[in-house]
Amino acid sequence: MDSLNDWAKQVSIDRPLPVATSDWEIAEYASAGEPVIKLESGNIFRTLGGRENTNERSSAENTMCEIDLGIVCFQGQEVLFASHCSIRRSYFSTKGVLVMNSQFYKNRNLSVRGHPSDGKLEMITSRLSIRQYLLATKKSESGSHLPHPDIDTKSAATHTISNERELRIYCDGRLAGCGKDVTIGVDRRSIKVVI
Repeated sequence: MDSLNDWAKQVSIDRPLPVATSDWEIAEYASAGEPVIKLESGNIFRTLGGRENTNERSSAENTMCEIDLGIVCFQGQEVLFASHCSIRRSYFSTKGVLVMNSQFYKNRNLSVRGHPSDGKLEMITSRLSIRQYLLATKKSESGSHLPHPDIDTKSAATHTISNERELRIYCDGRLAGCGKDVTIGVDRRSIKVVI
């Protein structure tokens, strides 16, 4: 792993920057080749310590972070994601894989080790029943995690998922497509964000 010492610094911004108000917008800007953007909301913003609905700070107080993005490859496509990639049979399935590049997923503190600049993605595999899923969801809102035999977690730079049936692939909450064989990797420090 590369050192985390150089991933963030204080900067003065003297020009207007494109603004991302969601995680999928971060990936959209990166795909378009935008090198630096300002964050105002989303899971990555929250993971980096951003606070929504605060007064505009002076330009001398901005923090610029170089963050990783995830890349999901399936059926000849490559799609970037900033915060998370969910892979499951259907939208409402409680069984599947959630790949995290941030600490937060919606209002849940799911990946306490999730850091958007460590060169790794956290993979959470769930085989929960509906009842167990609802209980786990409630606990995850506060970050109260207990080991569960139907939840596996691992941290790595690449993950591969193969299934006999097609899986739906959601990147930062949006359907990216479907595939049976999915590879997920890290695009190291691919965009700079200002919070």
